[in-house]
Amino acid sequence: MSRMKKKSTAISLERFRWELMRAFYSFKNSPVFALLLFQIAVFVVVHAKGAGAIYRDMIVILCLITLISWFFTSVIHGNQKILIYSLILLTVGTMLQCILIEEELLSNADATGTGNPAAELQIQYLVAFLAAMAGAVFYLKCKEISCMWACRILTVLSLGISVMTLLLAKSVGNVRNWIMIGSTSLQTTEIVKVLYVFICAALLGTTENPSRQRIRVFYGFTVMELLFLAIQSEFGTLLLILMLFLTFAFLFIPDLRVFIKTVVVMAILAACIVLVGMQLTKLAEADSVLGTNALSQLFLSNYEKIANRVIYWLHPENDALGLGYQLLKAKESIVLGGWFGTSSLTDLPVKTSDLVYPALIQRCGMVFAVLVFVVFIFMWLEGVRLFVRKQDRYHKMVGAGFVFMIFDQTLIIICGSTGLCPLTGITLPFISSGGSSLLVTFFMTGVTIAISSNVKWKGTENNEEDEFFKENAVTAKCYAYLCHLNNHIPHPDFRAAAGSIRRGGRTETGSEGGRVREGIRKRKHFRQKGKHSGFVRRTEGRENLQ
Repeated sequence: MSRMKKKSTAISLERFRWELMRAFYSFKNSPVFALLLFQIAVFVVVHAKGAGAIYRDMIVILCLITLISWFFTSVIHGNQKILIYSLILLTVGTMLQCILIEEELLSNADATGTGNPAAELQIQYLVAFLAAMAGAVFYLKCKEISCMWACRILTVLSLGISVMTLLLAKSVGNVRNWIMIGSTSLQTTEIVKVLYVFICAALLGTTENPSRQRIRVFYGFTVMELLFLAIQSEFGTLLLILMLFLTFAFLFIPDLRVFIKTVVVMAILAACIVLVGMQLTKLAEADSVLGTNALSQLFLSNYEKIANRVIYWLHPENDALGLGYQLLKAKESIVLGGWFGTSSLTDLPVKTSDLVYPALIQRCGMVFAVLVFVVFIFMWLEGVRLFVRKQDRYHKMVGAGFVFMIFDQTLIIICGSTGLCPLTGITLPFISSGGSSLLVTFFMTGVTIAISSNVKWKGTENNEEDEFFKENAVTAKCYAYLCHLNNHIPHPDFRAAAGSIRRGGRTETGSEGGRVREGIRKRKHFRQKGKHSGFVRRTEGRENLQ
């Protein structure tokens, strides 16, 4: 037995060594060498902006991430195009964040010369890269993630995180989605996004024809998560989950009528929410009890927040120092940036996260920003190709969920920050800074690359017929005991009696049911005849007396 273990270990080590040599020899003809040259050439642009020293501290980690991820992708035979597009976007994000750090140092003279200014960004990159590697290895090895018992655990975990966020979260900009763990802040909605994809894939992706119970659980879980996000006032993530929900409903529920009914119901609910919000606003202004209670105030606070975003998206100049300030500054940055960037800077708020795309346009120009968006499109198209080619339904759904989530998030934040739609508080993948969002983006990319490789297990083989709600031993015994009581307690069977009467009514006159009906009709006719004859006798008696 020990010899067999030693032999299998030797074979696996030999296989790994062979794959590593193959990846090393393929390195010469790969685009990674060109990508490394691009990362070095970016130093020229960053140095011209005065942030060369900061980028010099970051380029070592950036090149290390590039080389290790390339060899890992080659060993597992993953999709190399998705990796290259991700590394290009990460390079652009590193360049922009170094420039923004340098600007922050110039504006704050006290912070100059105090240690490594890029230390926080370096830690974020290393932790996010480790999360991506761990996510890829975990997905390749842990086939139990697609089982229904794992789906139940993830569902409880996701809902528990949402409840804990409501109770313990710190409010940042009227949004409750940050939990403080010591000196570190964690954005819980980023974790919820990842769990949502795995839960939906287990419900709809482990069988070709999902049962009605699984579809109901899919809809019910989505509604609960949307309600939690609405209470937290996290409308950016809410919109992202809603778009992903419609994508899953369209692609993975075989009956197209379900998707059409869903869209119709959502449109009706949106119209009802608008009407209710308008009526409650009038009642609140009139100091009515219906408009001033706690539940109505909670609804009105979120309703007014969404309404104000739409209003000041259309007319930001009406509140230039308030709700329209960010959008006005973003438009000013885009105009100043022009096609090739400018050195004149605008005091742009949240320029490292929410408004990072206008900051990129201002410093590098519209041409460079459009090229970045084109890279996002190429990455999405490669993900769609992966979705079409993948045979296993579960892998297909997880890959499509992460690819569409990254691209939908890109569309929402780019359109919002450029004035094409109301602005929401989410980050631009790979470009914006932020520990939680960057870590989740790396994790989703790592899992997507793992899905594109030759995954040995199939999600459709794990409890394909298992349901989300399943009877356990306790509920089965209770049900059997109730059935036993029902069978031994004497009681009239009204349903059987009613059925026999209905069947008897359809028989001929000679049958029992026909005789009963005929007897009823005779007795009724006799009573009517008796009443008529009595009335006649009384009338004749009166005439004789007269």
